[in-house]
Amino acid sequence: MRFEGGFQGRCNKLVDGCYSFWQAGLLPLLHRALHAQGDPALSMSHWMFHQQALQEYILMCCQCPAGGLLDKPGKSRDFYHTCYCLSGLSIAQHFGSGAMLHDVVLGVPENVLPTHPVYNIGPDKVIQATTYFLQKPVPGFEEPEGEATAEPATD
Repeated sequence: MRFEGGFQGRCNKLVDGCYSFWQAGLLPLLHRALHAQGDPALSMSHWMFHQQALQEYILMCCQCPAGGLLDKPGKSRDFYHTCYCLSGLSIAQHFGSGAMLHDVVLGVPENVLPTHPVYNIGPDKVIQATTYFLQKPVPGFEEPEGEATAEPATD
């Protein structure tokens, strides 16, 4: 995480708003893996990045006055950066789940709904999709009718 409060994609590159999700979305997954291993140094109240600094970068540097979000100041707004800046903002605002839920929200708590760090949709939609697909049979490979399978050649 850079001094500006955002993430860049590679070393020695400028901060880019879309990495707010691409980088910050990975950290909850690492947090969960380390928690499962019982890492004693792991925080139980915040992610492994400065959540408020990322929110400040997105809200102060990536907002376009006409609406939408952008890569960095001086760039044009677009749907791609709007999506991933908002998703990164959500990751920064919502830590944990269930009994361990701890929000770090810059502004009104209802500003951004939580997003799933893998699927980038609401956690309730992930549960609905998982429930739906668990009820479906696993598709298998079927030979088209009338085609015989090749027999291995024997000498």
